[in-house]
Amino acid sequence: MKKKIFGTILAAALIVSQAVTTFAVGSKVGEASLAGSSAGSYQITEITEGSMDLDAAVMEAILAVNTGASSLQAIAELAPNLADELSGKEAITPFFDLVATGAQKNANGMYEVTLSVSSLTSGMTDVKLLHYSTERSLWEIVEPSDVDYTNKLITAEFQDLSPVAVIANTGGAAASTDAKGTSPQTGMTSNWMVWLGAAAVLAAAGVVTYRKARQ
Repeated sequence: MKKKIFGTILAAALIVSQAVTTFAVGSKVGEASLAGSSAGSYQITEITEGSMDLDAAVMEAILAVNTGASSLQAIAELAPNLADELSGKEAITPFFDLVATGAQKNANGMYEVTLSVSSLTSGMTDVKLLHYSTERSLWEIVEPSDVDYTNKLITAEFQDLSPVAVIANTGGAAASTDAKGTSPQTGMTSNWMVWLGAAAVLAAAGVVTYRKARQ
């Protein structure tokens, strides 16, 4: 019986340690995905070293932002004309490669894309997209045509497609990222539920121990 009780306590301790680890990791970025009709017309892929034929300086800056080694200042150094626009903003998604897989340009001659961004919150302002045009060899800010905070959707039009990241004034709403810039989202509510679950297991183990001691 003592072994069973010890095993129960060990399990509870494991739950608690996992909760602590999860809370410590946090996440400032969420995995961006395609939403609605865009899902069948476009594709997004992770950008890694050598995954795209990019200028070395551009690739270095993108990877620096994605890994958390640098802020958007790395991009501002390559595009001084965007420095004011980037000042105070954070990337709320990693840079990803956006390509058309059958999409046609709309009546405005633009690619219209809707993204689902799990890290988007109502506390974020001035949400925009930072795009590097491989076709025109330039950095640009793309103004979204719609930002739906409730459903976490962003719709924007692009002249051409290539590396993109969603940026915003976060007001401290974003936390640190992992090496890939896509660590799982965590929150106080979910972690407190784990803590409460662990406490319940420990309490149950204590009751069993007490009853056995009384017998």
